[in-house]
Amino acid sequence: MAEPSRRFRLFARTWAVAALFHLTLPDVRHLEWLVPDLLLGLSAVALLVRPVAPPRRLGWALWLAGLAGLVWPLLLLGDQLTQSVHLSVMAGAVLICARGSDDRAHAWTVRWATIAVYGIAAFHKLNRDFLNGDVSCAAGGVKLLGENWGWTFGPSPIDPYWPFLFLAAELGLVLLFRLRPRWAIPIALTMHVPLTIVFAPAFAWVMVAGYPCFFDDEGIERLGARLRARWLWVVGVGGTLAAIDATLYFQDHWIGYPAWQISEAGVWLLWAAAWVALGPWSDVAVQGWRDARAKQTGALLLAAFALNALTPYLGLQVHHTAAMLSNVRIDEGCWNHLIVPEAIRLRDPYVRIDHADPAASARGRDELIDHLHDRLWPPHALHESIRDACRHGAAPLALEGRYGGRPFQTPNACTDLPVPPGHPGLFQTNLTRDCPQRCIH
Repeated sequence: MAEPSRRFRLFARTWAVAALFHLTLPDVRHLEWLVPDLLLGLSAVALLVRPVAPPRRLGWALWLAGLAGLVWPLLLLGDQLTQSVHLSVMAGAVLICARGSDDRAHAWTVRWATIAVYGIAAFHKLNRDFLNGDVSCAAGGVKLLGENWGWTFGPSPIDPYWPFLFLAAELGLVLLFRLRPRWAIPIALTMHVPLTIVFAPAFAWVMVAGYPCFFDDEGIERLGARLRARWLWVVGVGGTLAAIDATLYFQDHWIGYPAWQISEAGVWLLWAAAWVALGPWSDVAVQGWRDARAKQTGALLLAAFALNALTPYLGLQVHHTAAMLSNVRIDEGCWNHLIVPEAIRLRDPYVRIDHADPAASARGRDELIDHLHDRLWPPHALHESIRDACRHGAAPLALEGRYGGRPFQTPNACTDLPVPPGHPGLFQTNLTRDCPQRCIH
């Protein structure tokens, strides 16, 4: 039976590394996640050692185990991460498209899925609040980056332009990955370095997993040769920048986050490797796009991926859709997208508490009232908050509010909360009723 291509072997190993970094996130450290975490972790380690593909039985087993370890938390355990969806799409593409040494359909699918993540993320950012430098996640990210390095970024004349620069970078990556992927990869990693430092310790690795699919086997071979010939440059430049990054962090911070900082150092090395091997001076070839068989095989998976990205505007979910750090709001009164009309929303998914009356002896009674009143509540989050308040003496907790356009009231939400509990992990839990709101992840 034919062995997988050089490209597929590199993809499988980068996917495995991404999965292992994914498993270092606090989001996955829950006891009920133990079984899916083990499935994903064991699959990743095995693929790192032996990158196999269907139709080998081991290939079916490892990729199915990895996919199950990702989909289980997404469907049942409240996983809210876009990267979990992208890892799942890439693993699903292996099971649907890759067969032995023929990975053309798989590579085509992963290429478009990778472009789609950048494009969809940029699309969600086409809203009033992201383009408003006072509240934008772009401006907030620059401020956090400065704080990470012990610098104070005060008001600056360029603050209003950060959102437009970041949006232009993401939209530019969509074009470059389609037309000049050899140039796109170093630029993408330049964007991922600050994101890794301040927001997303594993996301860069998940996106990098798709990059091998932009090359053919000859390009992968040349890439390896260039890196072997210039590895001292990669280690020297990347290692120096990683050391400076860590030094700046620890001058004002005394708590370390080893997994996060290992990820940061690794991304700096990837950044150096990309510029050394794929700069304008490089002769590394990229994969062509014309493959009708590939288009027929992977199109359904990509269509499902794209449709999932539209669900925020229908009021069905916000997480899992590349809407992170976008400032997008889909709730009544705060809808802010510049292209998508509010009329397409099927429902407003949030609960609004208009009046709360906890027991007079409740701990932190006034703070609880403000907390309940000032937030937009996904049903599951409201149930959790009410349970916590009732455990701390809030009963009887009278509530009046609105959900789904209808009013409700209850004399004691501790025993009767007339709102369905909903599913965890679909919506942000820290939105205020007021808008605009400063960036939240």
